Amino acid sequence: MPVRSVLAKDSFRVTPQGKVQPGPLFVMEKMNAGFSPDTGNWRFTLVMPDGKIFGTTNGVGSRRMAFCDDCHRAVADSQDHLFFLPEKYRK
Repeated sequence: MPVRSVLAKDSFRVTPQGKVQPGPLFVMEKMNAGFSPDTGNWRFTLVMPDGKIFGTTNGVGSRRMAFCDDCHRAVADSQDHLFFLPEKYRK
């Protein structure tokens, strides 16, 4: 993906009573080369439903974001760390 690409995924949770509530917002931003070689130069950020930042790669709460990279490494080499890569960027 090109530098400055931003991908976002919302989420929700369902309470035991069946009420649907907003969950965290997951954001990936493609950064310049050298930002974070281990993450493919992606910055992962997790925003809680109340708007507070849970963590961001190379920023506040960076260690909390290791779980994002751990999962995305499964497709790192073949799909630039992305699941469901947009068709026009597939090779």
